Amino acid sequence: MSLKPEQEEKRVDPRIKRTRQLLQQAFMELMREKSFEAITVQDIAERATVNRVTFYAHFQDKYALLEYTIREMIRQRLRSQVPEDTPYSPENMARLILTVCEFLAEMERVCPPPHGQMGPLMEKQFKAELHEILEGWLAEKPAGGSSSERVRGHPTPEQAAMVTSWAIYGAAMQWMQQGRREPASEYVRQVLPLILGGLQYSAVLPIP
Repeated sequence: MSLKPEQEEKRVDPRIKRTRQLLQQAFMELMREKSFEAITVQDIAERATVNRVTFYAHFQDKYALLEYTIREMIRQRLRSQVPEDTPYSPENMARLILTVCEFLAEMERVCPPPHGQMGPLMEKQFKAELHEILEGWLAEKPAGGSSSERVRGHPTPEQAAMVTSWAIYGAAMQWMQQGRREPASEYVRQVLPLILGGLQYSAVLPIP
């Protein structure tokens, strides 16, 4: 049985976590000073006060560090609004979508387009984190339903989580691309019924 990313992180030696935090902090500082393309592993190691050997003991290259950094930022933001023990509800789904919109808007201010490596990696990591949250909600057995009924006539929780994670990220990106953006909270109110409607078809969550 494989561990979830946050479970794996909890099992990491504290010294390893500390070194990764130093590398991540150094990397983020450098990102505020110059482009990702201009940053070298040597730059990161020097800023983190470690040597290159130590860097490569934790990350294959700067792209791996970028992916790790983005995943951690996204996980922390989503879990700050939707903690692990948060139950499913339309209100919590709305909070999840709103958090994605707000995070993307903040990242745009920090790293204006074009995003280069950031864009595809951010999309990948957002979908992965959303999938994890959604699959936890979708795996809950609904009242009056059964696992066999799901398999015969409806998408599995895995499939529903995948499709819904894409829908949430796509909706957030559509909001981002609007010429004159309406408030994120208003936009979420508009798209929420569409996303909940897709889950209603899966018949694994109670939709009012």
